[in-house]
Amino acid sequence: MPVADDSRVPRVVVVSNVSNFGGGGVVGFRDMLLALRKKRPDADLVAVIPQRGEVARRCVDDGIEAKIGWTPWWGFGKWSRFRIDPHALIGWLPYAAILVPGIVQALILFIRLRPTMVLTNTMTIPAHAIAAKILGIPHHWIVREFGRDDHQLWFLLGYRRTVRAVGRLSESVICNSRAVEQAMRAIDPTMRTRVLYPVVDSEMTEPPKRRAGERMRAVLVGYFSEAKGQQLAIEAISIARKACVDIELTLVGTGSRQPLRSLAHRLGVDDLLTISGPTRDLRPYWAAAHVGLMCSQSEAFGRVTVEAMRAGLPVCGTDSGGTPEIIEPGVAGLLSPAGDAHALAINLMTLESDEDLRRRLAQGALRTSQRFQRDRHDEELVAMLGLSL
Repeated sequence: MPVADDSRVPRVVVVSNVSNFGGGGVVGFRDMLLALRKKRPDADLVAVIPQRGEVARRCVDDGIEAKIGWTPWWGFGKWSRFRIDPHALIGWLPYAAILVPGIVQALILFIRLRPTMVLTNTMTIPAHAIAAKILGIPHHWIVREFGRDDHQLWFLLGYRRTVRAVGRLSESVICNSRAVEQAMRAIDPTMRTRVLYPVVDSEMTEPPKRRAGERMRAVLVGYFSEAKGQQLAIEAISIARKACVDIELTLVGTGSRQPLRSLAHRLGVDDLLTISGPTRDLRPYWAAAHVGLMCSQSEAFGRVTVEAMRAGLPVCGTDSGGTPEIIEPGVAGLLSPAGDAHALAINLMTLESDEDLRRRLAQGALRTSQRFQRDRHDEELVAMLGLSL
């Protein structure tokens, strides 16, 4: 017999894979909780978090009940840098075994709470989705990543089987971009999908001005990795310098800086490069720049892209993933093919040489970035979940 009882006040369980803030996924997790609390103040909301930390404390501050629960992963990225398949080394059993305690714990929690609905935030954690399926509780999966193409994750069941399992364990799969939706449905055309763009309501500011003769400055935010495209950006400013155009580049993020410094030195642009550590306040970096960059090979959405636009920066982005859904070329920025440093350099030099165009695109970025307001997100979320009053 199903545990859920739709005739009573909704009790919604939302499951997180992380305990501290540090990425767009966990910000989206909190935004979902805030949306449900605002639109359905009568509902009982329970957040399941793997450990005590910032996320649990923030839930308490927001008046949302927080439960600490085991949320084992079935998607891992640790080994990808070595290009080793862990299945081939030690087999499936050790990895499958870690899921069982999580499923059992989720079953016990659901039997006690009797939720009417369960939401899983990210495709990497399956235990609560499986438990909800066993008990007949409606489950919705929030997918904020491609999984393989962006984070180079390997999955316990393999990527294609995992995507199909996500669909079969869910009433609907809510994707953070049409690009993610298309990737999911390419593997499972029967999957019931929706697209819900995240909330990005960072401060909106007037476009930074560039004085006559001042070097143009570009900024790229994201953890340092090949997938995020920092090396591509360095190569682009090197190509621009060879064309006698100097463009300063600031990289902001976490990870190893030495490979980036070495590349800049080898290409002769180390004097143009500044590398800064991670920060939760990007405003000084936006204010000091003239152009934002999004160089990821396959970005599911790109929250920092919208933040740059809201800070009055046109964005030179990669024409792949969810980025083209954010940046309309010639309106809010310029796009170039993934991995093409020459095309990126041409776009940067175009903005460097045409200040009127840069300012026009900056104004367009401000206008179009308003699509990602909180009210729109909140209304669409509750409608997708069938929770509208």
